[in-house]
Amino acid sequence: MKTGFPWPEATRSVAAVSVNFDAESYDLLTTTPERLFGRFSYGRYGVRAGLPRLLDVLAKHGILATFFVTGNDANRHAQELRRVVAAGHEVASRGADMKRPQPDNELAWLRDGVEAVEQATGAKVLGYRSPDNELSPSTLHHLLELGLDYDATFQDDDTPYRFLLPAGTLAEIPSSYALSDGPAYSARHTHARLLQIWRDETRALLDVNGLIPLVLHLRGDFGSSRVARIAMLSEYFSEIQAEPGIKFMTYAALARWTLDVNSPAEPDPFTAHAATLENTIYRGDLAVKPL
Repeated sequence: MKTGFPWPEATRSVAAVSVNFDAESYDLLTTTPERLFGRFSYGRYGVRAGLPRLLDVLAKHGILATFFVTGNDANRHAQELRRVVAAGHEVASRGADMKRPQPDNELAWLRDGVEAVEQATGAKVLGYRSPDNELSPSTLHHLLELGLDYDATFQDDDTPYRFLLPAGTLAEIPSSYALSDGPAYSARHTHARLLQIWRDETRALLDVNGLIPLVLHLRGDFGSSRVARIAMLSEYFSEIQAEPGIKFMTYAALARWTLDVNSPAEPDPFTAHAATLENTIYRGDLAVKPL
């Protein structure tokens, strides 16, 4: 079975590597700034030891990635983010911090995140990924209001698609739970076991000409920047690059392609559930469509 998505010419599937920067902003969900040490230092490890290591392995394989960063982390690590941009990678937004904003301040929260990343990097932000995989009924509309091209929060398809909204068109670059390092490493699986999971998922997606959306984390606890995990990541990159017809694209490039070609389009996902949500407390689950 083929997806029928209109990939670039001579392309079998596109691989898109994204990195959730998630440094101190993640730790600040459960502690305070003055306690960012000890067991709350995994985020700092990712920036100090992990980021140079990850940039090296991406350069070794000639892969450009997209880094999703909160405004909080961008303010703390502007110098490191400029190094990311100088290496040719994209930096996108995760919002102002990793705490879910209230509906009445979501637009300001999103704008603060975008502006902090742009100030840190000197490059325009084109995309967004929710820090907690949740969206409000207004999030997609706010992204268009801020001039963004894409969202990367949903997990509901094997290829990109477009949202047709009243204010314009937004690309959606969906991800896959199985192609993220976080779930496996959080469950204490070995890097060898995760490599096998990624192999299986990648082969299945290649069979249907699907998108291969690899999601990495910098962190020292559930991220990919430890020495043994970086070695496994390099092995995976070598294997996938040996497959014919694989094209690596940043999320910005993939979003632009999705918007420019005749890709599948969907209406506002909130519309189908508006009547239900009038009588039900919204719990931020639009990013995972109900069966």
